[in-house]
Amino acid sequence: MQVPSSVVAFLSAHQRYLVSTHVNPDGDGLGSAMALRWALNRSGKRAEVVIESAPPSTYDYFADFAAIGTFERGNPFGAESPDALVIVDAPTIERLGKVAGLVPAGTPILIIDHHPADQWEGDVLFVESTASSSAELVYRVVKAMGQSVDTAAAVYLYSGLIIDTGRFRFSNTSPSALVAASELVAAGAEPHTISERLFHNNSWETTKALGRLIDTIELHAGGKIATCHFTLDFVTSPEWKKIDTEGFVNHALAIQGVEVAALLREAKPGVTRASLRAKHTVDVNKIAQQFGGGGHAKAAGLTIEAPLMEARATLLAAIEKALG
Repeated sequence: MQVPSSVVAFLSAHQRYLVSTHVNPDGDGLGSAMALRWALNRSGKRAEVVIESAPPSTYDYFADFAAIGTFERGNPFGAESPDALVIVDAPTIERLGKVAGLVPAGTPILIIDHHPADQWEGDVLFVESTASSSAELVYRVVKAMGQSVDTAAAVYLYSGLIIDTGRFRFSNTSPSALVAASELVAAGAEPHTISERLFHNNSWETTKALGRLIDTIELHAGGKIATCHFTLDFVTSPEWKKIDTEGFVNHALAIQGVEVAALLREAKPGVTRASLRAKHTVDVNKIAQQFGGGGHAKAAGLTIEAPLMEARATLLAAIEKALG
């Protein structure tokens, strides 16, 4: 799919761009946002990345990592307002969380996304649900803008690709994704360095937390569903801030016979967030959408307004129904 001319026009029509992605961003959302910031600033615009809360320290190898803004820091443009918003890796402004409050009503919006969704709330769209990642789409946009990526931009985009393809293991690892990865490596992204930082750089607290989570794994529906969880007490402890749970749910999914895995954590009293993963026939995106969440057919997230165990029971019923 070619980049629509309306996308390139949007990225040249304004001066101050606020670039953002979904709450609790992963490497695809964050890397895509930083690559767009890089491309816009290189083209003479002013672009700033702002997300709801502090970015995961896992990605502190990104160039300009310290420049990633948060809602608490406020409007990065000072007395002025952004005159355009770019949303990557999310279909609506609501998925940005509190960052939506920094955007004046009527601000034009560009959405670049690869998630299946019922609708996208943007004035200009570049959406391709068959793409491996938002990073792959942003790479196309950067090239359409006439930019040649340097090492910093290559690292942003390669990180997004490797995260959303599961290290090039998932079924979304398309020929175009591999071509993009090859070009990004040629531009300076080092696979061994990035893989080491992403997958072999866990804190001691993260390693202990994984053991704690594995102890909570339970099987349901004759072993087809696996659940695991973190309690509210643990999530609100000082130790939690040093923990990166990226990929934790895959340990439950890897169990022989399991078709769907769910990792739940009570984020605050009466509010439980869940990450879903699937192996074969179940579309967990459709399950997540029942609760106002979303994602991909094999990976999705959602929030349930209920305490941990009550939320688990509700989610299990929805998964069992999907399994038939």
